[in-house]
Amino acid sequence: MLFYLLAVCCIAVVVSYAISNFVGVMAPDWGLVDRPDGHHKSHGREVALGGGLAVFLAATVTFGVEYISSDHLQKHLGDQRSFLGGMLLAGAWIVALGLYDDRYGMKGRYKLVGQLIATLIVIASGVRINAFSVFDHKVSLEMFSIPFTIFWLLGAINSLNLLDGIDGLATTIGIILCATISVIALVFNQPAVAVVAAVFVGSLLGFLRFNFPPAKMFLGDAGSMLIGLVVGTLAIAGSMKGPATVAMAAPLAIWALPIFDSLAAIMRRKLSGRSIYATDRGHLHHRLMTVFGKNTRVLAVAASCCAVTCAGALVSTFMGNDLVALLSIFSVLCILVVTQVFGHIELVMLISRVKGLLLSIFRHNKESQYSFRLQGNRDWNMLWESVIEFSQKLSLIEVVLDVNLAAAQEGFHASWRRPSSSEKQDRWNAEVPLFSGEHVIGRLRVCGTRPAGMSSCETINQLFELLEPLEAEIVSTASNPGNRETSALNHRAVRNGTSPTVQVPVSS
Repeated sequence: MLFYLLAVCCIAVVVSYAISNFVGVMAPDWGLVDRPDGHHKSHGREVALGGGLAVFLAATVTFGVEYISSDHLQKHLGDQRSFLGGMLLAGAWIVALGLYDDRYGMKGRYKLVGQLIATLIVIASGVRINAFSVFDHKVSLEMFSIPFTIFWLLGAINSLNLLDGIDGLATTIGIILCATISVIALVFNQPAVAVVAAVFVGSLLGFLRFNFPPAKMFLGDAGSMLIGLVVGTLAIAGSMKGPATVAMAAPLAIWALPIFDSLAAIMRRKLSGRSIYATDRGHLHHRLMTVFGKNTRVLAVAASCCAVTCAGALVSTFMGNDLVALLSIFSVLCILVVTQVFGHIELVMLISRVKGLLLSIFRHNKESQYSFRLQGNRDWNMLWESVIEFSQKLSLIEVVLDVNLAAAQEGFHASWRRPSSSEKQDRWNAEVPLFSGEHVIGRLRVCGTRPAGMSSCETINQLFELLEPLEAEIVSTASNPGNRETSALNHRAVRNGTSPTVQVPVSS
């Protein structure tokens, strides 16, 4: 069976290469082109999209022709037609959804609804986690079976989507994950999963020629969501060791890196008050790029980390020992956090937030503040001092500053709060977007009470008078990280409530 899987994989490579070449040529005529915007999209030229379509067509054509022409394969997979049909339909739907998003753009919540439909198609085909086992301890989900399966598949789709940030990364990760699943499926006697995974490995390998840095074609949302859906589904179906009982350690090890990246992104955005759909440059591949400075090196390091956890999944499966898989996860994640390559700042933010909550409970009369440089190397300390002085001048209760310069890979988040005996209904709140040119580069959120002898309108007018030099200083600091003299002048301007000396737009 192993040699047959290798043969099918090689056929898929050839088919994928031909289809990817065709799609890459036609993509500009179809409007599937990713253009740099100088803000979030920093690549230097237009690049064709449509990689997801090419991979899907290659996998479908290869498997379809092989299935029709091989009586042996039909006999072998005869009882898996529902599963295979569900995979085909869900894959077609997610690719169509992704192509629409690549071509026209789509709001996150609408995309999430589309992803939910894809997961329901997979579940209707018979893929469901009714129970899972860890260390031979079986946990039955019963009424939570479908919600848990939906949660797993949505997490898989979006974790790969978030990880698709540099040339070749999502494709390479997909190859490693699918190859691992194919071998695990053989051990658990799941031939349909093994064949589909092998075909998908070949389809991704054929496309990698066009996606390897510098990329000639991107996966797009269609491709990254397709990989997530396929790998998430196969990870469940390939690890079944009983009636709908998933041996959970292996799938967790396979998905360790994408899951960790997604959880860190959610934590980072929630703790800094951003939307979970917000774009930033704090993902694993961005942090690795900062450390290693070259796309191919980042690709090699990320692939190596993923290979370690996948190797742990394989050894765990062969030995029947879940501890090996969990140890591989723990070792990789600890190395990333301890070396401060990735995950360290999110952990520090979480600890600081918990510490702040505890202090607010046990020390009611103390001011609290914290600040974090999320990305980059610019000095934001003087700016934050200006913000605190600004807050004290207006007798504010709370102020939160969040700066996100995606193009410059700079991020800063800080919060200041003082105790107040005022009731919640007596407080006013304001949130001010900070602009540089056409782009929003951050937000300032403030909360305060009306000072004695002043009307609400007078308080708000004073707020906006002080906001003008403050916003100018933020833009100036973002634009001129090394110009301490300019920052000092603007710092004094904020304290005095006068206009700033210099205001320079953020360079892209």
